[in-house]
This record gives sequence, structure tokens and C-alpha cells, in this order.
Amino acid sequence: MSGKLFIVATPIGNLGDFTHRAIETIRICDYILAESSERTSKLLTQYNLKKKIVTFNKDNEDTKIETILADLKNGKQIALVSDAGTPSISDPGFTLLRHQDKNFTVSPIPGPSSLTSALSVSPIPVNSFSFLGFLPKKANELEKKLNYIKGLGMPVIIFENKNRLSSLLHKINEICGEDTLVCIFRELTKLHEEIISKPVGQLIESSENIKYSGEFTLIISAADKQSTKLHKLTSKVLKLRKSYTTKEIVDILHLFFDHPKKELYNFVLSVRQKD
Repeated sequence: MSGKLFIVATPIGNLGDFTHRAIETIRICDYILAESSERTSKLLTQYNLKKKIVTFNKDNEDTKIETILADLKNGKQIALVSDAGTPSISDPGFTLLRHQDKNFTVSPIPGPSSLTSALSVSPIPVNSFSFLGFLPKKANELEKKLNYIKGLGMPVIIFENKNRLSSLLHKINEICGEDTLVCIFRELTKLHEEIISKPVGQLIESSENIKYSGEFTLIISAADKQSTKLHKLTSKVLKLRKSYTTKEIVDILHLFFDHPKKELYNFVLSVRQKD
């Protein structure tokens, strides 16, 4: 008789969000696979659950997977949890899940997720969106991904850690434009929960007010294609301003670019004011 793997969602901050079904599932399992034994032990203690914990994460999953698969094939019931939220969403888990048809069945025990929590309170419309998890660390790969995001035409939700958030905001500003709306979710469900939503240029200006701790969930709005196209004209405006008035620059640009004169005027004015 094959066993069963339960994918158990755990609280992302507030321990009170652990569901009754999750607690009962833990009770019937033979043991728990946990990203971190220390974090999971605190949760079990909170609910008076005594269960064997086996660490299972990106550092050791290759060495432990054969033993776990053997247990599942022999009928064991095992719960997989991450440090916070729903396993296998930018967390360990897929190395096991890909074997399910051969050796065992899988059952989701739904619950908290920073992804769905952020989407549910987003000030950015998210009827359709793309989830990209953590963006690449290498500079050239990150730039490619942000250019992809800029041309996607829909909001994107990502994760980021405290050490890279500031540099990421500057890259979004550079590639997607300073008017790109970004919503930052910090400490969701915790005592100091915070949601900050501003154009990325303003976020950078007020970055001293952002508490860089823990991991962040971000929603990046769909790029305004008109604004993106206008942004590319900045260098031309800077050259023309030396010889022409604002009105004359607008007239010149209007000969070559299909934008309403009012939009061109506001854009040229904004460039001249920043210079």
C-alpha cells in the first residue's frame, strides 16, 4: 500500500492562522519534513503537537529523498511544511512532488500564503497577473527579467529579501520607469504588518522609511506603455533644450512621434524641471 504526502501550509507570521485541518493532519502523520526544525518546533509547541521532525531543504534534499520515497512506498504518511506559508511555492518540495505518480499520492492542506495574502489586499488591480518568485541575482539576468516584466502587460508578483530590496527598486526605476507603481508588503499578518504603495521613484526617495527586515512580497504594476515610450525621448529633450523653448521642443517631437501634444508638453516640462 502506497503512502501519502500532505503539503501543509503553515502561518506566515501570526501563529493563530494555523488551520484545524492542518493540526489534525500533523497528528496522524508518521513524521514531518521541515525546511527548518527550529521554526517548525516552535509551531508544534504552540499547538502541543509531538511529532518527529526531519529537516528537508535545498541543502540536503538530494541526500534524503531516497529514504523518504522508500517510506512513502511502504505506506508512511508524511507532512511536508516550509518555514512559513505553502510549501513548494518558491520553497523546497518539488523534488518529492515529481515522484507522486509512481510511489505515493499527494493531498494539499491549504492555508496561509504570502502570495494570496498580498493579492487579496493589493491596491493594484490583479484580475490577471504573473508570479515570478525570486528574481535572478546576476545583474544581466535581472535586467533581462525586468525588461520581460516591462513588456508583459500585466502586474507581476515577486519575492525579495532585505539585502536586495533597495537595489531592486533602483533597477525597476531604471528599466520600467519612475512612475511604475510598486506595492511592498512587509511582515504580513504580524504585529508590525505594513503595506506601502507608491510609484517606484517615490519609494526610492523615501527609502529611509522602509524597514529592511525579513522577506518582502512585491507587486509591480503593468507598465504604462505610453509612459515607457516617452521615457525613451528623455535624451532627445535634453539635447533640444539647449536651443529651443518647451513649446518648440513639443512641436518638433510631435512631427516624429505619435503622442498628443498635451502629453508631450507635460513630459518635456518634467524633463526640464529635473535637469
